[in-house]
Amino acid sequence: MDNEQVLPVWQLSEGELLGGLLESEKALRRQYGRMLELVAEAGKRGLAGEQGYPSMVTMLVMALRLSRGEAKTRVAQATASMPLTKDALAAGEIGPEHVTQIQKVLAQAPAALPDTDRLASERTLVELARQARPVDVAKAGQQILGHWNIEGTPPEDRERRHAGPHREFRGRYRYDGQYVFTGELDPETAAELEGAMHPLAKPDPVDADGLPDPRTPVQRQGDALAEIIGLAARADDLPTTGGERAVVTVTVSLAELEQRADTAMLDARGYTSISQLRRWCCEAKVLPAVLGSQGEVLDLGRATRLATPAQRRALAIRDRGCTRPGCTRGPKWCHVHHVLTWIDHGPSDLDNMILVCARHHRELHHTEWSVRIRHGTPEFIPPEWLDPEQKPIRNTAHDPPTVRHQEPVLPTQRQAPRRTAPYATTSHRPWS
Repeated sequence: MDNEQVLPVWQLSEGELLGGLLESEKALRRQYGRMLELVAEAGKRGLAGEQGYPSMVTMLVMALRLSRGEAKTRVAQATASMPLTKDALAAGEIGPEHVTQIQKVLAQAPAALPDTDRLASERTLVELARQARPVDVAKAGQQILGHWNIEGTPPEDRERRHAGPHREFRGRYRYDGQYVFTGELDPETAAELEGAMHPLAKPDPVDADGLPDPRTPVQRQGDALAEIIGLAARADDLPTTGGERAVVTVTVSLAELEQRADTAMLDARGYTSISQLRRWCCEAKVLPAVLGSQGEVLDLGRATRLATPAQRRALAIRDRGCTRPGCTRGPKWCHVHHVLTWIDHGPSDLDNMILVCARHHRELHHTEWSVRIRHGTPEFIPPEWLDPEQKPIRNTAHDPPTVRHQEPVLPTQRQAPRRTAPYATTSHRPWS
């Protein structure tokens, strides 16, 4: 008999409550993994037929009082080839809903997909599931399905698809003069429209009486579309901010940059970042400005607080969206956050700024989560109650599925950080 006394929950401390939540969830996940193992083994032995049931699904419905949908889900997951997913589930790292989303994606893999590509895609989804919600895993799964569809399309079908984007528009006037329309756009045009509407559909600031914008989201989007149509009718007045025109960004390797720098400077080799080069030149009484193709200043020091459009484009290339582990939000949905906050004398430089969505921006300022930039990569540090070791983690939600022959090696202490301080970190700070 177990003599361990279980305290009533009202007697637990705050730390014990938080720890209990985490341990209970891990236990539930491990137990679900065990359930799938049992279902798989029962299926291999043909126990359903021996017990008089026509199928394993029917036996689970009758014996465990499950819905037919739940029974089908368990059988599909138990019999699917998902070794990485089942290992993560057995370790309590992901939950049943994560497994459901991963299994849905893998079930749609093309028959000709190489096993290495399938395993790489599963690894991508499992790594994301360790950080994110099931809905985020589903979004990443849609990207993988699109990748499979493109790669698996025969060349002749691909050429027909690229003959022209498919767009439709259907509209009619109602009796009261209102115009009702429906239609569809190709992905590129849809992304362009969404990028133009997003800044225009934001709620207005509170009025003089402190009242918020009374419009609903759909009304704000309607007003944004009307503004876009009005601006398009005055083509010369079409803005380049908010709905910025297409930008072609050219990247250059550090080796090529060093080669070009040698033509203008003596003994320029040895630096590891633009910030270090800037600091060296500053100490030598030469203060360079790092410029973009149109002379935009990319490295501003403390000359200004807000990121410039050129800096936002550079951050979009580096971060590819919200840097919070597990978040799939793209660059246009993100704020620019100072790692070392402006109020603490943090500069508006690229190595002190990250992209983060509104929800996770609030999380950084109002919870115990913190962030740092290490070797050019943003890393989030979870609260001690969530991870007693507080291991830094990076977001893999924006990583494309690739075939990896070995597990990635995270940066270690071999190199010095890029900033003069050991690390730039932030938490519990005013809005940066």
